[in-house]
Amino acid sequence: MKKILFLTMAFLTIISLESFETGSADDVNNTELFASDVSANVDAIATTTDAVYEVTATMYNPTVSQCDADPLTTAGMYEINPDNASEHKWVALSRDLLTRWGGDFDYGDIIRISGTGEKDGEYLVADTMNKRYTNRIDILETEGVPLYKFEKARITKV
Repeated sequence: MKKILFLTMAFLTIISLESFETGSADDVNNTELFASDVSANVDAIATTTDAVYEVTATMYNPTVSQCDADPLTTAGMYEINPDNASEHKWVALSRDLLTRWGGDFDYGDIIRISGTGEKDGEYLVADTMNKRYTNRIDILETEGVPLYKFEKARITKV
C-alpha cells in the first residue's frame, strides 16, 4: 500500500513539474506547495483505506437467549423494533473492534460490509458481542431469518 501511495505521489509531482515553465522562483515555490498538498492528501487516503478488517460475520436476533435481560436495547442505547429488526441494518461488533477496548469503531459509526453476498451494504454499529468473541460482527436480524455465517467478510468505516 505504501509503495502504491509513494508512486502516486511521485507521478503527480512529476506531472506538476512538467506543467511549470523552468527557471522561475515562483514555479519552484508552487511545485513545493503542490507536493506538500499531494503528500497531505496521500496521508489522508492512507489513513482511510488502511482500516479494512477481515472478520467472521454471523447473525443474531433480539432475544434474551442471544442478548441479555433487555434484548431490545443495544449497548449503544438504540431501541430495536423486534418485528422488523432486519430493516434497522445494525450490527454488533466484537469488543476488540470497538474503541472502548482499543479498536477503531464506535457506536454510531457506519461501516461497509462486503463478502457477504446479499448482506453486503452499510450498517450502523449499534451493539457489542459477548466477550468470548474476537474479530467478529453480528448482523441484527428479525426472528425467522435463516441462519448464516461468512468466514471472510470485510468491514471498513464509511
